[in-house]
Amino acid sequence: MNNKLNTKAIEKYDVRGNSKHDKDLKMIQHNLKMMKRPTGQLKTISNRDKGMFQLLKTINTLMFYQGTLGITRGHLVLQSSAYDLYRACGKKFIMNHNVDSVKNLINLLCLAGSIKVLSWDDLTPQERLNSKRKTYYQCLDLREADFSRISGMDSNTKLNYATVVICHSKELADDTFSDMRTNTKRQSFNQLGMAYFTNKIAKRGAVTLQEATELLKETQPEFDYKDKWYDESFKALFLMGYFKGQLKLTTYAKSRATGLDVTGNTKVIEPVKSYAETCF
Repeated sequence: MNNKLNTKAIEKYDVRGNSKHDKDLKMIQHNLKMMKRPTGQLKTISNRDKGMFQLLKTINTLMFYQGTLGITRGHLVLQSSAYDLYRACGKKFIMNHNVDSVKNLINLLCLAGSIKVLSWDDLTPQERLNSKRKTYYQCLDLREADFSRISGMDSNTKLNYATVVICHSKELADDTFSDMRTNTKRQSFNQLGMAYFTNKIAKRGAVTLQEATELLKETQPEFDYKDKWYDESFKALFLMGYFKGQLKLTTYAKSRATGLDVTGNTKVIEPVKSYAETCF
């Protein structure tokens, strides 16, 4: 698909109606106009992460031409896979990304509120009967998006449902991680357990990332994942500012810690000095 030609044609398309479908088309036209001359947070994204910007532009373009009705209360939706979006973004994008990185970027765009993934709860009972259990996307108004939520994140950032819930909200987590195959309740981190975890590290002074994982497992018994999931969760929690002013993720060489039998580049979590002082 030639996005450049298609977006130019979209600008000239005259949308005259006032149905939800027509309003969605007008919104997408405005989204693409904003991306043509980005300002503010959108300009920051266009300069910092051209792949993410291209993916957002591609999703809006495909939605305008291929969006379908009959699902989610009359709004336009796009049925697609991460692989299809990956292929649609063009040769330059394909050279620098893979399908897994596209999945990560989709999560980030959802977290920013620029698109959403439809969940079972978005449909009326009748729509559920007519829907296929596939992945559907809905474009959102870029004037209401908040790209500061994904500051410092890129295509290598792995988010998960639990971290987005505790840092933001269940609604935003559902918009990011749900699809038509998701109809079971998922867990968030326990707030009291997280408070205990934070205070424990503050009193100990510093722990390795591996020690922190074991401690998190103790305070969050409802989760049963491999260590890699916990490591990725820690990174996401720090990027989203959950531990701001309390803990920081660094290396042993850059930390204030002493006495740990580890190398200088070992990842450690330590309390922010001001927070540690209040715990004693």
